[in-house]
Amino acid sequence: MRTLIVCTLLAVASTAVAAPPKLTPEEKAAGWMWLFDGSDTSAWMGMDRTPFPSRTWVVEDGTLRTTEDGSGGDLRTIDEFQNFELAFDWKIAEGGNSGVKYIVQPEWVSASFRPDLSAERKQRIRLQAVGLEYQMMDDAILDHSKPDWELSATGAVYLLAAPPHKNAHPPGEWNSARIVVRGDTAEHWLNGEKILTVQLGSKELLAQVEKTKFRKMSGYGRPGSGPIVLQHHGKPAWFRAIKVRRLAD
Repeated sequence: MRTLIVCTLLAVASTAVAAPPKLTPEEKAAGWMWLFDGSDTSAWMGMDRTPFPSRTWVVEDGTLRTTEDGSGGDLRTIDEFQNFELAFDWKIAEGGNSGVKYIVQPEWVSASFRPDLSAERKQRIRLQAVGLEYQMMDDAILDHSKPDWELSATGAVYLLAAPPHKNAHPPGEWNSARIVVRGDTAEHWLNGEKILTVQLGSKELLAQVEKTKFRKMSGYGRPGSGPIVLQHHGKPAWFRAIKVRRLAD
């Protein structure tokens, strides 16, 4: 009897651990593939093409979580994507700031325009991706008196375009997001709603680029291929159920 009870308890304990999610036959037929299924990090590497930076990113309870040690920098996919649909869940801590970057170009990840910086600082910058960014922010910490504060708010294409409305959940709660890039169009989705669309390479978008720090980066705001990058911005951030599919142009 005692052996039976022990075995039963072990069986219950094993079922309490959530199994990695599986793609449905329909999702597989549509071309979806996991970038992170809750345990496997083989699709990811460091920005300097080093192995997965485990001192900076950890797998915890089926999520990818940033650690306090930011020395490993951002986390990029090994593969590159141009036309794609990315789906993922995310949450941040109170006061948090993170994002998902795309159309990341290696020539933008450079500190050469700042010769005054130390070698250590330049190396840290090289581990921080530069690309269009789906912003994930605790909007409460932004200065709402500034006319352009929404360009840094959740769901924005960071510094370039702000969603006219959104249904973001507060810090500490999960949000579901999608990024869809096809040809010269990029869409941001949040919790089941499309919240903005931008035309890559358009006069309007490139004019906005010229108002930002990104004006120094040739081609910023235009279509292109690059890795998908999860940002490490210092504050805790969590990602889960990250999947992607390639789209026809």
